[in-house]
Amino acid sequence: MDVGDRRWLLRGVVVGLAVVVGVVAWIASGEDDEAVVPVEEAEPRIVAVQELEGIAAAGGYPVYWAGPRAGTALELTESSDGSVQIRHLGDGVGVGEEPAAFLTVGTYPLADPAAALDSFAAEPSAIVRRSPDGRRIVTSSQKPTSVYFASPDNSVQVEVYDPSPKRALALALSGRVRPID
Repeated sequence: MDVGDRRWLLRGVVVGLAVVVGVVAWIASGEDDEAVVPVEEAEPRIVAVQELEGIAAAGGYPVYWAGPRAGTALELTESSDGSVQIRHLGDGVGVGEEPAAFLTVGTYPLADPAAALDSFAAEPSAIVRRSPDGRRIVTSSQKPTSVYFASPDNSVQVEVYDPSPKRALALALSGRVRPID
């Protein structure tokens, strides 16, 4: 496969992920009386911590991340709906490669993140836990690699994804996933 084909494949994967994120947020919000609006996603790019700080300050709502991690580069993807995803890419991994292979923290501004979390927690496959600081953490036995919580100010829903369900849950429970300062 040549470089041009890989780029088109990568773009297709990114667009597919944007659609999945939009559908999950729509289902989780429980608002079935509104039309689904397509979400445009910007190209992912590698960013420095300082750039993340600027984006978080300009957003009007908290943007969450897992902090700097040794041996990783930070990949940022912003969507037209305000969603922000930060992936921690391993050494030598290109932007947009293997989307499901790395720790990713997603921040999703919703009308009522706590209500969306309540709906998700009511599902039969939902598993609800409390972090040491008291926040409610929800995951699903059907998709344990993603763990969700609402921000304390109820402005965003946060997703912690890791290919390892144990690491995703441990990180969400630890309190290390926090707003960018």
